[in-house]
Amino acid sequence: MSATLSKDVLYAWDLIKLQSGEVLTLYGNFNGPWYRARLSFYPSVEGTRLIGGKLYKKAKYETGCLISGCKKLLDLPGEQHFLVHKSQIAEIYRPSDAFDGLSRESLDQCRSFIGLLNKSCNVGTDQHGLTGSRALRSALPMSDFDWVIYRRDPADVKTCIDSNRSFTRDLTFAMTHVYRKYSVFGGLGQRGLDALFEDRWKYFRFNGALHISLSFVDPMQRADNFLRPTQIGEYVIVEATVRDSVGCYHSPRIIELNRGEKKYKVLTWLFLYNGAFKNGNIVEVAGRIFKADNEEYILVESPQDYIRNLTTKGGG
Repeated sequence: MSATLSKDVLYAWDLIKLQSGEVLTLYGNFNGPWYRARLSFYPSVEGTRLIGGKLYKKAKYETGCLISGCKKLLDLPGEQHFLVHKSQIAEIYRPSDAFDGLSRESLDQCRSFIGLLNKSCNVGTDQHGLTGSRALRSALPMSDFDWVIYRRDPADVKTCIDSNRSFTRDLTFAMTHVYRKYSVFGGLGQRGLDALFEDRWKYFRFNGALHISLSFVDPMQRADNFLRPTQIGEYVIVEATVRDSVGCYHSPRIIELNRGEKKYKVLTWLFLYNGAFKNGNIVEVAGRIFKADNEEYILVESPQDYIRNLTTKGGG
């Protein structure tokens, strides 16, 4: 584990297998004993993944799944979130341990990428991990590399990827997947979804080989106080300017906005907004006001909520 990570904390993108068999991905860094996590794989005789010698199916667009003893927090396609107690966790898969399960060829390619980021932007060799199917030793031949970097600010990494010919921007999925998964958000529509993905630099190929989806974890951030939002209030629609987009790379995503002298904080657990914004973007936010940890936020979570990027050509 990286020197910046504590063994007593579970971090965003750690995977947990429950006593009941389901495998979930943590959304946020938590001191415990409660955790918020998204259903990622579940036992099924129709599954194509072997995890611990048993067949599993990847959760994609289904809804309505239940897990015994876990309160359901969100029930959207590909975003089935649960409240999990530490007593329900049977096994933890840390992204930093995933490289041990790679083939020699993949490991050499990964080491090349790690070495380049270490040299170009001082990302330590112990600040990397792989989540998803590779952490579970269940990757398929076409599986991409769900890469995790333990660093708050992605700016140097973005500069490196934008300026180096070793990198080619390439989504790790088709936009049809995005439309199907997020069509429940009526305030966005296809044009709005296109606008959210127009400037995403975090999906790319490295040396034409590794197909990478890059996520960041701020080791200092904790999400425990956001598990049970209090004082949920009025529904608002606000147009404002992004003043600090770093938070959209972490989980939960806390994005700071300005509208004149008025400041807002938007909080969302949805993966849809991972890395979607940059400073100066004009956005329209629809959601409910709530308070957590003595601060006020706009919560974007239900199908009537959205963050629409008005800056890009598809945003309107």
